[in-house]
Amino acid sequence: MTESQGSKDQQQQSGSGADEWRELFRQFDQQVRREAARTVGVEPDADWQRIGKQAGEATRKGAAKLVGLDDAATWEQVGQHLEQTARSGIAKVVGSTPDSDWRAIGQTIDDKLRAFLSDTFGPKQPPPKDHKGPVDPWE
Repeated sequence: MTESQGSKDQQQQSGSGADEWRELFRQFDQQVRREAARTVGVEPDADWQRIGKQAGEATRKGAAKLVGLDDAATWEQVGQHLEQTARSGIAKVVGSTPDSDWRAIGQTIDDKLRAFLSDTFGPKQPPPKDHKGPVDPWE
């Protein structure tokens, strides 16, 4: 066998090996795509774009149901509902009205924090003039 014939055989063998790997990865891609399509509920031969769109729709519907909205709600409606629910809950926790906006909630927190710090670290009231010291429980 000549040197050039030996290198041709090596190229054919390496080419067939690369072709085998290419085919293996193509089959792997097809299997993953079919499983993804099945998971999101589209036809098995759907392309990745269709699978992604359906996955996004499924996610939006799930998020809408999770926050208590109809599954036809848009992402904007889901976001508004989440913001309103969170704001209302935080307002209740800090002692503001449930329909307060973020500015009012912040003001309530600031007022309460200032009052707490003033009560804790502010000037102490002098004891009454008729106070004699610690209270004796035996008197």
